[in-house]
Amino acid sequence: MPPNLTGYYRFVSQENMDNYLRALDINVVLRKLVCLLKPDKEIIHTGDHMVIRTITSLRDYVMDFDVGVQFEEDLGPVDGRKCQTTVSWEGDQLVCEQLGEKRNRGWRHWLEGDQLHLVRRGPLQLAKSRSQRVGGHSVGAVGSEPALQFPFPFSETSSPALRGAATAAHKHPPPGFKS
Repeated sequence: MPPNLTGYYRFVSQENMDNYLRALDINVVLRKLVCLLKPDKEIIHTGDHMVIRTITSLRDYVMDFDVGVQFEEDLGPVDGRKCQTTVSWEGDQLVCEQLGEKRNRGWRHWLEGDQLHLVRRGPLQLAKSRSQRVGGHSVGAVGSEPALQFPFPFSETSSPALRGAATAAHKHPPPGFKS
């Protein structure tokens, strides 16, 4: 049974974001801005339904989806594109495939203890980020009640001190990326 990812995760680090965004043809100004952000994540995971909210000081990005069901994702806030997205489980890793203008695009999330890892995959580039769970030590299996409390309700806007931006995935982190 896959892990329940419900929780609030505070940004720790990211690697290779500029090269990843360059591979997606993101302009230099936006690339530099994104690389300065320190995204937090808030995840609500109930059965096969998930909401992943990436929280930044500029704008929040929300993915609301059912695992295994393809949907149209509007990446307008990120790069102005739309794609057909499917998120599914591969073992204990949540894997996203984004079909659209840019080939080989997607991400992979997994937990190691209280560390949430995210590897984004784009054309010939990967970017990795890591976040630390806040407010709890463990969560139960999919469909069970979360074993933690959020620092504030999911529906409220995050305080500026807790805000930041995010990255996404590949099956295994590539050589040279440190945990």
